[in-house]
Amino acid sequence: MNKDKQYPLPRFSVDRPVTVVMSLIALLVVGYIAYTRIPLTLFPDGFDYPRLFVWANYPNAGAVEVEQKVVHHLEEAVAQVSGVKKIQSSAYSGGGNARVEFQKGTDLQRAFAEMKDRLDRVMPEMPDEIEQLWIRRWDQNDIPIMEGAIVFDTPKTDARFLIDTYLEPAMRRVDGVGNVDIWGSRSKEVLVELDQGKVRGHGINVYDAVQSLRDQNLTVPGGWVIEGGKKIYVRSVGRFQDVEEISNTIVDPEHQLQLDDIAEVSYKRPKKDWVNRIDRKESLGFGITKASGANIVDVSYGVQQVMEKLKSHPKLEGLSFKLFWDQGEQVTSSVYNLQNSGLWGGLFAALVLFFFLRAVRITLIITLAIPLSLLATITALYFIGWSLNMATMMGLMLSLGLVVDNAIVIVENIYRKRQEGIDPRTASVEGAGEVGLAVTMATLTTVVVFLPLILMSDEQEFSFWMLRIGLPVIVGLVASLLIALIFIPLAALKLATSKERPELGLIVWFRKYYVRSLRWILCNRLDAFVIALVLFASIQIPIEGMKRTDKQNRNDSRMDLAFEMPSGQSLDHAEKFMNAVEDTVMVRKGEYNVDMLRTYFRRGWGRVTLFFVEEEDMEWYQVAWHDFGTSVGFIEKEHLDYKEIEKDIRKRLYLPPGISLRVNWENSEQDARVNVSLYGEDTRVLIDLAEEVERRLESIPGLLSVNTDMDQGGTELQVRLNREQVQRYGISPQAISGNIAYALRGANVNKFHTDDGREVDIRVQLASYDRQNLQDLRNLTFAAGGDREVPLESLASIYVERTLGRIRRENRQTMLNVSARASKDQAKELFAQVDQVMQGFEMPRGYRWDKGTRFVRLEEQDQSQMFAMIMSVTFVFLLMGVLFESFVLPLSVIISIPFSFLGVYWILYLTDTTFEIMSMIGSVILIGVVVNNAIVLIDLANRLRSEGKSRFDALVEAGQYRFRPILMTTFTTAFGLIPMAAGNSAMVGLAYAPLGRTMIGGLLASMVLTLMLVPLFYTFFDDFRDVTQKIMASAFGKKGQEEEAAEPEVS
Repeated sequence: MNKDKQYPLPRFSVDRPVTVVMSLIALLVVGYIAYTRIPLTLFPDGFDYPRLFVWANYPNAGAVEVEQKVVHHLEEAVAQVSGVKKIQSSAYSGGGNARVEFQKGTDLQRAFAEMKDRLDRVMPEMPDEIEQLWIRRWDQNDIPIMEGAIVFDTPKTDARFLIDTYLEPAMRRVDGVGNVDIWGSRSKEVLVELDQGKVRGHGINVYDAVQSLRDQNLTVPGGWVIEGGKKIYVRSVGRFQDVEEISNTIVDPEHQLQLDDIAEVSYKRPKKDWVNRIDRKESLGFGITKASGANIVDVSYGVQQVMEKLKSHPKLEGLSFKLFWDQGEQVTSSVYNLQNSGLWGGLFAALVLFFFLRAVRITLIITLAIPLSLLATITALYFIGWSLNMATMMGLMLSLGLVVDNAIVIVENIYRKRQEGIDPRTASVEGAGEVGLAVTMATLTTVVVFLPLILMSDEQEFSFWMLRIGLPVIVGLVASLLIALIFIPLAALKLATSKERPELGLIVWFRKYYVRSLRWILCNRLDAFVIALVLFASIQIPIEGMKRTDKQNRNDSRMDLAFEMPSGQSLDHAEKFMNAVEDTVMVRKGEYNVDMLRTYFRRGWGRVTLFFVEEEDMEWYQVAWHDFGTSVGFIEKEHLDYKEIEKDIRKRLYLPPGISLRVNWENSEQDARVNVSLYGEDTRVLIDLAEEVERRLESIPGLLSVNTDMDQGGTELQVRLNREQVQRYGISPQAISGNIAYALRGANVNKFHTDDGREVDIRVQLASYDRQNLQDLRNLTFAAGGDREVPLESLASIYVERTLGRIRRENRQTMLNVSARASKDQAKELFAQVDQVMQGFEMPRGYRWDKGTRFVRLEEQDQSQMFAMIMSVTFVFLLMGVLFESFVLPLSVIISIPFSFLGVYWILYLTDTTFEIMSMIGSVILIGVVVNNAIVLIDLANRLRSEGKSRFDALVEAGQYRFRPILMTTFTTAFGLIPMAAGNSAMVGLAYAPLGRTMIGGLLASMVLTLMLVPLFYTFFDDFRDVTQKIMASAFGKKGQEEEAAEPEVS
């Protein structure tokens, strides 16, 4: 090929310097504009969760009643919507819900409309107390950008009125605020409390009286009349105008008996059935959502300014705000982390390069690749309409150490050419051109590992996130490749000094011993292979000792203690227990480093959240030094760390029978729990089966406890009507059940419009002193023929039975869990033991069991991880085949991948880092990164062999030439990741450290093994290729030779 036509990009770089410089300036200008204008958000836009949520409130109803009267109807309606993949429903005290997951590609807008229609049709079958079926589609703008609590130092008579009047309007006026939600205080209602003695004394049928009250409060359109040539509409107004009018309602026309003769009617706030407080003070919660398109940081700042002004308002004396969540602060912190990591990464890269090259100009030339690549990436994100968010910023942080690799290889090769005496211009062109294909393939290997993560995952949500993380890395790497091939040759030509600097003595010394070691390896291949196998076998030590989890890393700024309590207990009993929890924490507030304590509970469940004192922003090296000092012992810990706090709370808290604790919504300490989930139609059959499962699981040694969903349940009174007695007395079963419901649970019979325009409930129920015990229920009477009063116990039998506090259902089958908890997280071993004890467990037809959603998730995670790795290795292999024009030689490069995991597992093991989702992402990315060094090494060896050198000499010379660039690329990437690996940078509590440590461990291991073992395995596969060719020649060669020999005779 004509030399003038070779290496077009490097030649263009040196031939058109003005064009290149202008392009550089254009990139800087456009990149700066994009950086200043790109939107900042916490979560990426554009993901449409393929789910809809439906729920209904059914006040004061138990879980079993909700399941039968509400959830079954919801499921029936939802199942008829097209595209439904999975239905998960739940019935609990006070209501029920369903989460509906759709098939991939379903038009959710159409599904929403269809579901709304189905729910409207099923509404008449719902109980009267259910006023509306709610349906919701997930919308990113619904996520509050700020959440917190409103606290008054001294109790206010009507705190809600003050908040509605002064606080909420002020917050709504902030530019960019979409909505302000206030919760924690129930609205007033008209309460009709029946006196059972008076009701019985006057012979009033409660059911009929309530129906009468309901019928008397209505407004009906009455048509229209013509008067004076005008059309006037008529409306019959029968609504109650005030509370007194309700009191005067006639409930017995025969005796002219009014409602206030048998009941007390009042307009007041109902008794609370939950408690919400901050540091033991009553509080209200608030959430703020932003308007679409508003800037999160600006809205957050504006709201905080208004909060400061409201504190000094004369009507709001003693007001304070406690913030739990602020997206604006999270985004600002994340951008700072990115900038800080970029600066430190650039500084480390520059120091490493200067150490190797000992030239300021060329160091600056290579380091220039970092900001240019980042600017190019941000420009690309801006023009495709993306934002800087937690996913794209993670991608940018990942690419920081990778983008200099191409520039290093090219600059190092240019300098090698110049040291050989080639003129600078030719050295720039040929130096960049010779390794151009190798660095292109090395870049593509990193790019292709994201393809299976992005394109081939069944999990739509995972693919969405991986695209947002992967695209910045891909764009950054492609930009760095173009920068290395277009800008670097010109910069090396114009800016590099001609003065020769001798190589650092330390590098010369290391190279000498490396070449000596490489020669020994190539001469003693069997011994070297055995040593390599022993090294690889040592991976078993960290694999067995390393902690693994299928959960994401926790948010260290807070700790949630979630308690499941018997649903049948009173609020007073729940408060007594929650007070004990608060006492346990508050006494050790300093020891636990607690800034604020939030408590929220109902009768059946409660949550205590510990918000820790926010540490001042520390640089990564301060964090690393502090962690090292506390682990060694010369820095005393000011307070317990996160794990110690959890352990101490578990040790000190006494959990009475029927109460369970979950920390951070996980089932137990270190996730050491396995569920056996039973599925079937009849809940009672499942309860019987659960007892047998519980007995089997208790036979597993080492378990701390075995619990069923029944343990979180309560007791239930069941009234079973005697049909013969009911018919004998001529009493309607509907009247009996209605009377019981109105008497005990109460019922919303209608709406009342207040003077200030608000619509409130009119609620009828027995006075509290008449519905306190079982005898009050037995004393209920019903009017029979004549003036006879028949007590309930003559019409029905009353039973007390245990029941579930919450009933979970999946795909229209009831699900009941039996949970086994072990002392440490050995989930896989626990799963195997469960299989063993469940052998021979027979279930009725239509019933089944599995090991719960966690087991399914662990299996799916392992499968998806294995699939991603296999596909990544396959893509890398295909690219290597293109580069080396061989089916066998790429295997010598692929061999560096498993050996890199030696470094991954050992570094995680030694630093006591849990292998979790971030470590998994790092492992997959490593597949494309660790082969880069092997590529440039084998590529040079092949070129030297094509020039006539023996395999041994070519490998030794390639190792000698590539020793410095391999060290440089590895150390610049590894050192660039140190701030991430050693610091505490995180976003929304998702720490980056496991990702950084995984990458560093893999890179360092692959560096050593690439230099030593890749040449060794290259010789093995090269021999294998030769043997294969000889076998093929012996098998097919003779026939081919005979045919060739016959051809001249034919002609």
